[in-house]
Amino acid sequence: MTKKEALTALASLAGGAALAQSGAARLLWKRGRRRPAAVTLAAGGVADALFLYSFLVPNFPLGGRVFYRGKLDGNSVALTFDDGPRPPFTGQVLDVLKQEGVRATFFVLGENALRYPEAVKRMEAEGHRVASHGMDHDILMWARPWQARLQLAVASQALAAAGVKDPAPLFRAPHGWLSPAAHRAATGAGYRVVGWTKGVWDTAAPGTDKIVSRTTEVLRPGSILLLHDGWRGFQEEDRSQTVAALPGIISLARRRGLDFVTVEEMMHEAGPR
Repeated sequence: MTKKEALTALASLAGGAALAQSGAARLLWKRGRRRPAAVTLAAGGVADALFLYSFLVPNFPLGGRVFYRGKLDGNSVALTFDDGPRPPFTGQVLDVLKQEGVRATFFVLGENALRYPEAVKRMEAEGHRVASHGMDHDILMWARPWQARLQLAVASQALAAAGVKDPAPLFRAPHGWLSPAAHRAATGAGYRVVGWTKGVWDTAAPGTDKIVSRTTEVLRPGSILLLHDGWRGFQEEDRSQTVAALPGIISLARRRGLDFVTVEEMMHEAGPR
């Protein structure tokens, strides 16, 4: 399911829920039961809001636990990259990370790993952690368990075929949207679901300085920063601003006394949740 299809389905659901709730309240009101009608309307509204909100907010716990932040009293932050690998940008990101001595976590698309296996092998060889972002960026907000399991299984096979020897048992859903059933399927398959503390919308290409400045409020102890080194499908997208912003982001973090760790290391520091 594409992002547009998912949002259309969500809007339809929201509209249907609102109409049904309104009709039920009017029926109770006409029968003279005004207080129950008001209670029904309020309770139904809260339930609907929570249900719909949980789909659109990646870290909302209604569907299951999501690791999106580490210890607030430490000095660790985590750099993460989604949607790769894609040349030349993934290689450029890796060049910067190598030069700066920083390790990151890459949430890789299986289809891109198959297209560019040398890039994912380089990630692993240089000490980064390679994790799953699914096979093809299919949105899982309406997914049934078998659909989520299939995405994860095929993506895992793709990473193995690309030469990844020790993938991290982590999964980040495309756009962070994950149905409760899909969340259970992921955790049942041995994955921990990972979100992010805050994104800086680098995919919008707002300018290198803007990307760096947006990290100012993100880079705090325990933060997981979301960036992108690739995209899905065959269309071409420019990630050069993300590459150019990396040295500034790393410098800012170090001026604040922060150390870069992988997501797994941050989880270990945070302890069981």
